Amino acid sequence: MNPGNPQGKAHRNKVEFRDRILAAASMLFIEKGARSVSMDEVAVAAGVARRTLFNYFAGKDDLLWTIASPMLEEASALAEARLATGPAGLKGRGLDVVIDLCLELWRSWGRSLSLLYSVDLAGEDRLAELHGSFLSRFQRLVALAISEEPSLQAQPRLAGRVIYRVFVPLLLALDGVSPVGVAFPREGPAGASETDVPAQGSAMAGGDARLEAKFAAGMRGILAGVVGED
Repeated sequence: MNPGNPQGKAHRNKVEFRDRILAAASMLFIEKGARSVSMDEVAVAAGVARRTLFNYFAGKDDLLWTIASPMLEEASALAEARLATGPAGLKGRGLDVVIDLCLELWRSWGRSLSLLYSVDLAGEDRLAELHGSFLSRFQRLVALAISEEPSLQAQPRLAGRVIYRVFVPLLLALDGVSPVGVAFPREGPAGASETDVPAQGSAMAGGDARLEAKFAAGMRGILAGVVGED
């Protein structure tokens, strides 16, 4: 009888504990804001002892960095990749290039993108720098995209702010979940109501053409109403 590999089991346990801690911390940061969450609350939500929590993370800043930095780094890199093509590479695409960026981030991160708004980035210098880098690239990309959208050209900075503040809540609403992970009824393929939306992950994983089309139409409608010319 093979007793198994004790070292392998120990490693799996460590990974499981770490994942539980990160998932619990993410939801708490989304719901309450990072400043309002204590390490004790994270331990309780993750179902681990406080001492165990500190074996994995030195403190709340360490947790914030671990959760948010990969998302911000990817967001910045994706925006930069689009900017690198220059005006010629974006010609003819208009607002679609920004919509595509939002959807690509959603496919990668799903509901975790809510942390863009709820994590107190100003409390962590490294995160604030990453966040600023992404926002700078995002605004530049929006400006290039809007240069081909006559109805939005009067207020490009407002358009950028609207897109940034609205794209995640709009995707969450279309996906059937509120910003704090509460499931709303969502139509299934045959019109059936689905409320068993998991707390993590997203119906967008792997792509959802119908939802993506609704998002594109919704974003254009919002911008037309808020930013477009009368």
